[in-house]
Amino acid sequence: MAAAAVRQERGRTRDSIIEPSWGGVRVLARYDGSATKLTDEDGVDCTAEFAQIAGAIAAAALAAELVLDGFLTVEPTQLGDASPIPQNETPTAGQMMTQFLVGSHVAARMNTPERHLDPDRPIAFVAVDLLSIDGSHLLDIPLLERKRLLDGALTPGELVRITPFVRPPIGSFVATWRGAGFGALAYKAPNSRYVPDSRNDAWSIMPMPPK
Repeated sequence: MAAAAVRQERGRTRDSIIEPSWGGVRVLARYDGSATKLTDEDGVDCTAEFAQIAGAIAAAALAAELVLDGFLTVEPTQLGDASPIPQNETPTAGQMMTQFLVGSHVAARMNTPERHLDPDRPIAFVAVDLLSIDGSHLLDIPLLERKRLLDGALTPGELVRITPFVRPPIGSFVATWRGAGFGALAYKAPNSRYVPDSRNDAWSIMPMPPK
């Protein structure tokens, strides 16, 4: 499901949850209890290409079946703490930095099956949404509930991470995320549903606010 890549009035997004806008290769990860299949936005099976990541997702799964929406992206620095940020309290800017899920710079977004991820940099999978767990489809479940379930669906590690998110105000996080190399933010309505193959106007990508 695509976001509306447009600037919206701040009043329309004040109740949104806000995430860094990840770059890299967007994929669906389908774990069936024994193995993980990765499919990119063009429908290309890229499991063999990212076999190590597929294996890491299978090892990190805490359910018998998962369908995850996420990004394959580079991690130029190794951060010590890979555990997810608790979603019932707002982390400090320092916690957000140590909890950053994939490094200090993000690769450019790609629209073709050509992979321009730097082979000399470690690649990690960053989960941003949970679409199915143990055979229960979650597409009609509100986003915040999907986020809660996602937090308990994976054991984060070096190769498998869960995206952080915050609620407004986000002043302290803007500087942290900007310093980590992010150029945009993803705003998502907390009650939004997931509609495959559609653009969701309740989600938007906005440029990083100025200093």
